[in-house]
Amino acid sequence: MHSASIAEWIVARFTSEKRAASIVGDLLELKPQKGSFWFWLSASQIVIALVWRRPLAFIAAFYAGAWAFGGFQMAIVGVHAQHRPPQYPWVPVFMVLSATATFLLFLLVYAAIRYGFRDQVTQFAFALTASAATVIYYWWQPTALIAGIVLSVVSVVVSMFSSERRRAALVLLVVVVVGFGGGLLALYLGSAYQHFVIPGLMGDREFREHPSVEWVGLCCLLLASWMMTTTCSRMHNWLMGNRFEKNSLVFKMQRPR
Repeated sequence: MHSASIAEWIVARFTSEKRAASIVGDLLELKPQKGSFWFWLSASQIVIALVWRRPLAFIAAFYAGAWAFGGFQMAIVGVHAQHRPPQYPWVPVFMVLSATATFLLFLLVYAAIRYGFRDQVTQFAFALTASAATVIYYWWQPTALIAGIVLSVVSVVVSMFSSERRRAALVLLVVVVVGFGGGLLALYLGSAYQHFVIPGLMGDREFREHPSVEWVGLCCLLLASWMMTTTCSRMHNWLMGNRFEKNSLVFKMQRPR
């Protein structure tokens, strides 16, 4: 039992204590037939399976969010934007929409890698991301505009039909709110450091002389991304229970060798 306690403590570093006890308990049932070596090998495989998705999901989501932030805004106010919305009051509305779409795409990529495409959070994020992107890129076409709005409304309405979908919608809502808060915090910290280094405007020469400004800005963006992924993981564990990871791990450990 001492080895089981150690294995449970190690697994619990990467998931909840309840899930760790359940996973190690499944391994203990097969330990008398398969031996101690199999027990520790399986526990190591579980730890690897729990760990590898998180950094991959974070990196992929960060780059997807960085691309979306530039891509969505360039489609609205970019130099080569073919169809710009009216300056007032629609440009501020579209800017908020582009930020929301960026956070939704960030969450979509993270949840798809972390929890899979069958996860309710992933599916809801995909529907809202598709509708927001449709409105951003094709708002000037009435059919596309109506389709994007209808898709978003239908997705929200459908999410109210079951408790699991409502929980998924709550996860998405909290993560997007944290994204706005983290983004504002990153902008504030980055601009505060920039004004601390050189008060006033900075050009190419100033950026070359003070490359730390770009590094601090990158660190601030990583901080905001970490806030979103941590919130997503905690909310998902609390409301959704990480069914995808648990089922896949149990299947992997119980299949015949």
